[in-house]
Amino acid sequence: RHAFRPLDFLRPVFSAVIMPEGFPAHPHRGFETVTYVLPGRVGLTHRDSEGCKMRYGDGAVQWMTAGRGMLHEEMWDVDEGSDAELYQLWVNLPPSDKMVAPRVQLLVPEGDRGHAAEVQREGSTPVRRAKIVDRLSKGVRVRTLASTVDNYGNGGETVGASTYSPMTIEHVELSAAGASYSLPLPEGWTCIVYVRRGEVVFDGSTGGGETGDEPSVAKMYETAYLSRRGGDGLLISNAGSRPADVLVLAGEPIGAPVVASGTMVMNTQGDVNQAMSDYQAGQFGIPWDHTVDDDQWVKICEARR
Repeated sequence: RHAFRPLDFLRPVFSAVIMPEGFPAHPHRGFETVTYVLPGRVGLTHRDSEGCKMRYGDGAVQWMTAGRGMLHEEMWDVDEGSDAELYQLWVNLPPSDKMVAPRVQLLVPEGDRGHAAEVQREGSTPVRRAKIVDRLSKGVRVRTLASTVDNYGNGGETVGASTYSPMTIEHVELSAAGASYSLPLPEGWTCIVYVRRGEVVFDGSTGGGETGDEPSVAKMYETAYLSRRGGDGLLISNAGSRPADVLVLAGEPIGAPVVASGTMVMNTQGDVNQAMSDYQAGQFGIPWDHTVDDDQWVKICEARR
């Protein structure tokens, strides 16, 4: 979470000399970045080496597949406000998809009329657009960023982002004390729950309390890892008197080794070394300074081709 105060006289000096307000052009290969700007928060302006530019915030998601390699910059959209808060997740790609062509997906809240996000320039691959499914029932709000399992009568069809391996990512708000949320989990799936606010109890679990016989509880800023088993899946309830807010990450394990270095996520050290070599040879694109205007940036992107 970041806050940019308009009247902070040190901001121009800090951004010019120490660190720009955002993340200038940098490389990735072998995985996906998922950037989810929380509802009501200021987001980012994106430009990449494939020629795509977009702005997104207020509940929108940019899902970027780096694949065989690309450069991108994400600069804070400070003209839209001063309070920014988001999640950025790194999603691994299966070995067979490590070198797919780069692409970007833009997910926006249901009912959005262009306020949350806008594609300002299509890149070499058109941006895939989709809706974030938003469900509210009995004090429980669920925003589905991606789901490949039939949790809500979708017949197994993909909801939200198109993914390269089976997974579910949901933002869950439990507004009332005792409000509960459940997610069926196929046998063997990984499931992680991060608590942003409040506290939740894992119904049906043990390990909590002084004796370890009570259900487990995760508090604010804690992360819970479930055992890889099916059964009844995930079932959590609001354990406090205040609203609880969690991010649920679940997916089928890829089952391949992971070797990472910096912004490259591959399967062997040789793959990582090759990624570094390809980047240095300009195969990911030509880096640009974050201060260049769009016309200059486009020329740099097109010079690569």
